[in-house]
Amino acid sequence: MQNRQNALSKWLEQTLKLDHIYLSPLSGDASFRRYFRLKTNGITQVVMDAPPQKEALEPFLAVSELLLNLGVDAPKVHRLDKVQGFAILDDFGDELLLSHLSLKSADRLYAAATSIILLMQQCPSENTARLPCFDKQFMLQELAIFREWFLQAYLNVRLSPSEEQLLTTTFNDLTDEISEQPQVFIHRDYHSRNIMLLSGEEPIRLGVIDFQDAMRGPFTYDLVSLLKDCYIQWPCDQVRTWLTSFYEQSSLAQQWSLAAFTRAFDLCGLQRHLKVLGVFSRLHLRDNKPNYLRDLPLTLHYVMSCLEGYKDLEPFFQFVQERIRLP
Repeated sequence: MQNRQNALSKWLEQTLKLDHIYLSPLSGDASFRRYFRLKTNGITQVVMDAPPQKEALEPFLAVSELLLNLGVDAPKVHRLDKVQGFAILDDFGDELLLSHLSLKSADRLYAAATSIILLMQQCPSENTARLPCFDKQFMLQELAIFREWFLQAYLNVRLSPSEEQLLTTTFNDLTDEISEQPQVFIHRDYHSRNIMLLSGEEPIRLGVIDFQDAMRGPFTYDLVSLLKDCYIQWPCDQVRTWLTSFYEQSSLAQQWSLAAFTRAFDLCGLQRHLKVLGVFSRLHLRDNKPNYLRDLPLTLHYVMSCLEGYKDLEPFFQFVQERIRLP
């Protein structure tokens, strides 16, 4: 770690022609990337350290260009060393959307955040075609994280043959139905910790970060990531109001009935939240990041509330009720 820190400092000194570099660490995400704030000549920028063997820079650069071309506020890259995995980016500050959400502010902030989803979904098909595909195989790989890390490793649940079959059947049916949704650009982690408030005055400006895992996938994915956020909960009626507002603004969504769109939204959320239960457990057990455990109850609540709403999911609902107990 120290060798990498020294290499980063040396690169910055050579690149910026400075004798001394002072970096302030910023809180990271659930990846191997590290972020620092650099202040030079009264200007602050963010330095990203992405170890090449763990975090390739190319996806970040490609998606950043796509978003900027769409008019989305994403950090611009000012200096870059692909070989070492270093970059200097715009500094979007410390104001997470999450920190500014309240009953009073939520409507206007979510209106701004959902308008960015509509903008991202306008990404031309020839550009989204270059992104990895969020297809059935990929979804099943994510659901395997739920089984391996949440059920088995974290909860020590040992599945019977009939339970194994239930999960296999449920996940196959779920991913088949999600795969039928229109395919668009998806950020894939579009929530209140990955959206920065750049200006709270009208017109509100939001900055989008942590987008390097973007894919081509189902058109309800980013919306459910935002409205059923694992870090903040809203009343169901409020979520439905925001969902309906998005539906009325989206020409793509209006090719579906509102009921069909709502089901598509819910099922996408189910797949995402099952995966997240596994990811949070893995972050705790493998990566020594126990803070994510505090977000398991809300994530599990989203799973349960979805399962309760659909009769065809009742067998899996019963399994979750009977076999899952958080410590």
